Amino acid sequence: MLSEFKKHQFLSVTAASLFTVAPVYAANISLPVRAELPVKNILVQNTGANEYFQQGLNFAAQQDRVGAEAAFRRVIQIDPDFAEAYANLGSILANQNKLAEAIPNFQTAIRLKPNVPEFHYMFGQVLYAQNKMADAVESVKKARDLFRKQGKTQEANSLEQVLKEMTK
Repeated sequence: MLSEFKKHQFLSVTAASLFTVAPVYAANISLPVRAELPVKNILVQNTGANEYFQQGLNFAAQQDRVGAEAAFRRVIQIDPDFAEAYANLGSILANQNKLAEAIPNFQTAIRLKPNVPEFHYMFGQVLYAQNKMADAVESVKKARDLFRKQGKTQEANSLEQVLKEMTK
């Protein structure tokens, strides 16, 4: 079984090496594009989900995990198809060592947007922290492959190094 130090070292070192936005690793993912409404005379649109999502990012940047968690949960209530909210909620929960609760959030994010490599990587981090090595490696490989497919070779190469460390 992994020592607590090794778990935390993996979670912090690999995240920092891949993503410039910490503590919420999905924060650098663009918000989903909303389809233009066919009716031109509508004055009010439901922007609440985006506003709460931004609040969640702001709370997370301020290390306010309770506020961030509440904001991301509110986003999901308003828009249950907002994949980034699930991923960020999963990240917040994982950072509070609520790994079992984080997993279904990452799974939902991946189900909603299966081609977002960051979701697979974050899911792999949580699986690794739970000592589920085979599943963690599979998830990180999926992230690496998606990065390659998207032409993001630097990120793919970084994950190649992560995979080497995971399989030592």
